[in-house]
Amino acid sequence: MRVFQTLTGLSVLVASSVLAHEAHHNHDHLAHAEICGQGGSIIPGSETLCGQGVADAVKPQKVILSEPEAEKSPESTNQKNGNNDSQKHPIWEYTTPCFNSSKSKSEICVFSDVDFADGRGTSFVMTESRAAHLAKYPAFTNPELVKNVNQDLKRTIPAKYDMKEFPGKGMGLVATEHIKRGDLIMANTASLIIDYRAFEELTKEEYTQLQAAGVDYLPKAHRDAVLALSTHDGADRTHIERVDKIAATNSFDIDPDEDDEIQDHGFYVLFPEIARMNHDCRPNADYFFDHDTLAQYIHAIRDIFPGEEITLSYINPVMKRKARVDKLQRIWGFQCGCRSCTQDKVRVEASDLRIRRIKELSNELQDWEPQSRANPAMAELMISLYEQEKLWGSLYEAYVFAAIEYNGVGDPWTATKYAGLAVEWGIPVVGPKDEDMVEMAKLAEDPWGHWSWLKRSKVRGGWGKRQRDVVDDD
Repeated sequence: MRVFQTLTGLSVLVASSVLAHEAHHNHDHLAHAEICGQGGSIIPGSETLCGQGVADAVKPQKVILSEPEAEKSPESTNQKNGNNDSQKHPIWEYTTPCFNSSKSKSEICVFSDVDFADGRGTSFVMTESRAAHLAKYPAFTNPELVKNVNQDLKRTIPAKYDMKEFPGKGMGLVATEHIKRGDLIMANTASLIIDYRAFEELTKEEYTQLQAAGVDYLPKAHRDAVLALSTHDGADRTHIERVDKIAATNSFDIDPDEDDEIQDHGFYVLFPEIARMNHDCRPNADYFFDHDTLAQYIHAIRDIFPGEEITLSYINPVMKRKARVDKLQRIWGFQCGCRSCTQDKVRVEASDLRIRRIKELSNELQDWEPQSRANPAMAELMISLYEQEKLWGSLYEAYVFAAIEYNGVGDPWTATKYAGLAVEWGIPVVGPKDEDMVEMAKLAEDPWGHWSWLKRSKVRGGWGKRQRDVVDDD
């Protein structure tokens, strides 16, 4: 979520009620591709793995090795120092199979680096040019940045959680010690990154082959972790179908970096360790994706106590109960049983009213017209409503609004207080590079020099209008 955008050289407040989670972990727009997931949670399963490899199903256009751990030769694989492909792509162990896009002359291929992140490995499904763009990120150019990120496969520090069975939900993560708000719980580099063009420009037969190949190319321990994820329904499937179902029920949607020239197509990204976390509409943890490291970071958004389950929200939590329940049922196929969704009718109605008021206040605080009713008291009320709703992962948004409102009426000290709170609460949720965090840091450092200084008062008082009129008269 970004509260700010630049419009004709001036930063202005824009809509903030739609969280990053509305897009992330949400694939209902892919219903035509039949990859929407079902089941009650994102958990690892214990089903017997199908034995059919990707090469045993539909033959791809190029040769593909279905058992990456087997002995390789320049004749049978794309090695880093082997054939012509590897010389063009020095970091990729594999650059096939490929399929032609139905909408362009580009090929969409699998690009795999088995040495990425200290041997964890990663696979991309995208065009050659986009893979080359991602290969310029610090995660590839400075391997030390991601050397110890993936603690689940190669642990160097003690875990703060364990995995256990939760009645009615399957496996999940439980805290083994007191985890303080803001603490890092887990981080993982991406296992599989798929450009959404693959879903839109290839047939299902083609893109499911690429998915399966990308998983098959991962180092054995990493591949096993992916294939151990649950498909939730336990149905018998071929290997390709199983990988497709795992990806559909466990992947996150990630927006492209601002430096990516392709802004119209995001990424469909799989993190098997993070996928162990179950859903709660009022979770105690939240996540953000860092493009530099190609990693997802999970932080506590409130104190989590030993024995408590660690949860994420799969959807935008700023929704009324019925909308949340319906969306979870439609996309993931389960009836939400979290405390917020199962409380009595009176409390549900009170909660829904708070959500409605949050959205109303958001609209008011975004209104920069002279007749706007927005004022610091509205921002204070928004903070209280977020707290009452236990929307800890979204609370920083209310602090952003408060900082802008107080600065807009000429109260730099209160504005600085809320800007600091926005940064403190926001970094674990959106990361330090998020535009909101950058703006709030600027405001906290120099409220008088920030674009919002006396902005509300100037708009209402028509400041600057007379000067423009004089210039026009001249």
